[in-house]
Amino acid sequence: MKKILVPTDFSSCAVNALNFVVQTAKLYPVEINLLHVVDITDRFYSDRLDLVRNELNAISEEADKNLNQIKTSIAETESVVIHTFLRDGTIEENILQMCEELEIDLVVMGTFGINGLQDRIWGSRTAGLTGKTKVPLMVVPYEYNWKVPEKLLFATSHFEEDKDVLLQITSLLEVFKAALDVVVFTDEDTADAAEFLEHGMNMAEYERKLKKHLNTQLLAATHLSGREFEDTLQDYINSNDIDILAMITYQRSIWDRIFHPSVTRRMSYHTTIPLLVIPATKINS
Repeated sequence: MKKILVPTDFSSCAVNALNFVVQTAKLYPVEINLLHVVDITDRFYSDRLDLVRNELNAISEEADKNLNQIKTSIAETESVVIHTFLRDGTIEENILQMCEELEIDLVVMGTFGINGLQDRIWGSRTAGLTGKTKVPLMVVPYEYNWKVPEKLLFATSHFEEDKDVLLQITSLLEVFKAALDVVVFTDEDTADAAEFLEHGMNMAEYERKLKKHLNTQLLAATHLSGREFEDTLQDYINSNDIDILAMITYQRSIWDRIFHPSVTRRMSYHTTIPLLVIPATKINS
């Protein structure tokens, strides 16, 4: 986790995500790459272009000025170096392209979370990006206040042992020197008795394997069950002082995406703490 991409629209939501990265950089040496995209398909820019069709250059110059002000301010106050990039086109295409060009390890974006503003453009774009990047995506809620993370939570409905997935969690544990909670969730409305029993019986062995794979003894695994995943998980987060939540997003068929929206994407709206979205290579059946 050495190269981080932080897309921004200069909103307070995006600024809060950048602050998370800046504070992290003061604890662990990372390269911060700040990206703004002049997206003329965005309603904000389209409205302005309708009024002043010949002022696209002025819009770009204004954005470049904002990027440089942020860069200078952070360098002076936080002693953290930031590289800035100004692109045009669509936000999603540019993020995916820059991840390839710069060999980015992590993308960090803000979201408005559960404060009633999830229909705002930037929060929607953040949620829409989940499952599309080849690198992990960190979602930072607008109302989140920075603190050094002391406990991470990895939530899954499977006994996940994918080495690439676990490597992302290991990286985060190393950055913050944090402890790890792991929960395997069982949906009480859809799981049969055999699945429920299997999850409960396999937790001790799963904890043993994870301690070996992650090379840490600061780990506790728990079987968690409930009817509403988001509410059940949020209750656990509140009760156990969790600072960062990690979840996996799987490749799925188009019909499954339509009729069964990703719980990870839903959680990006619901969470009150930063959410690390880890892409899996396998397809979730």
